[in-house]
Amino acid sequence: MTKENNKKAKAKKTAVKNAPKVEKPKIPNLEDVAKKIEALQKDAPDAPILRRYKSNDTTVEKLGEILQSNPNGLMILRDELVGLLAAWEKSGHEGDRTFYLEAWNGNSSFDTDRILRGSIFIPNLCVSIFGGIQPDKLRALLELIADALANDGTLQRFQLLVYPDYHTWEWRDRSPDKDARDKVFDIFDKLADFDPVAWGAAPADEFNKFPYYNFSPEAQDIFITWATELHTQKIPAEENPLIAQHLTKYDKLFPALALILHLVDCAVTGDYGAVTRQAAIRAVAWCEYLESHARRCYGLLADGGFSAAQNLADKIRQGKLKDGFTAHDVQRHGWSRLTTGEAVQDALLWLEYEYWVRSYDVKAGAQGGRPTQAYSINPKIPRNEAEHADDMA
Repeated sequence: MTKENNKKAKAKKTAVKNAPKVEKPKIPNLEDVAKKIEALQKDAPDAPILRRYKSNDTTVEKLGEILQSNPNGLMILRDELVGLLAAWEKSGHEGDRTFYLEAWNGNSSFDTDRILRGSIFIPNLCVSIFGGIQPDKLRALLELIADALANDGTLQRFQLLVYPDYHTWEWRDRSPDKDARDKVFDIFDKLADFDPVAWGAAPADEFNKFPYYNFSPEAQDIFITWATELHTQKIPAEENPLIAQHLTKYDKLFPALALILHLVDCAVTGDYGAVTRQAAIRAVAWCEYLESHARRCYGLLADGGFSAAQNLADKIRQGKLKDGFTAHDVQRHGWSRLTTGEAVQDALLWLEYEYWVRSYDVKAGAQGGRPTQAYSINPKIPRNEAEHADDMA
């Protein structure tokens, strides 16, 4: 066994000795490598850019990066707008609201500078927001902006406010209209890649960094007449300051609607040019329609205290208030729609009219002071909750 092992060891040694020698790899010159990489980078094609149309959830920092490569703008699509609006109030997001307010104009550049992200230049800050909101949440926002200090014009920028009518539910079982869907999708496809100048827009110039459309002479006359009536009659006669502020934004709404309607016609008919008289007439009708819905939305705030009375009635049924309570007792709880003295008084007037409560004066104590008005609760309410709940419904 020893001789055989010695032979094997000697054979391995000979094989290693006779094996071809491998040359050591040469270490490349780092400067030459750097020059080759630089040359390749110069000749490299631009990185592909993802065309974006919407985002459901984003920070303003990331939104700035997306807008940098999408100068046509972006839509923020939210099922519930409350989440987005609430995020603007969080600590560390104080600048978000200002960013979105400036993005509403849609025609200016924007620079952001951050230590970690560096500098980002947005050639065209243009953002649209679309979503839904519950009436109670909308009422809370209206109550907030009713305070002049909290009214920065955010809600007035939601120009397509629509408060739909209530419809009785009914069962429907029908197939989608595929032809109608295909026609709409075809319009979207054409508008996504159309050339504005080829479709009748004036080219960009020293005053306009993007191609732009003009009204036809007939459409211009319609716009002038409409704008004159808006600013000389409708707004000066408006008693609700919130609605008046909302209407002042219609100077942008009318041309925007007219242009959208005109471009849809261009995509369908293939007839290009200036914004037509027909598009302007439709824009007038749309503004009237949207004004009626805006008044309905702002009317949630001016309900004479009825919604506040409903909420106060709920608190009484729940036993949150006892006989002899005062308006101050109600307000200090900070209940929804009962946060101001005026709202509490309106609610109490409703409840007193409906015989839920009765007011009486409480004389000042031995130390003096002004007399106080207190309220006693109808003793029948706790025993007949359902009946009285229907009374206030």
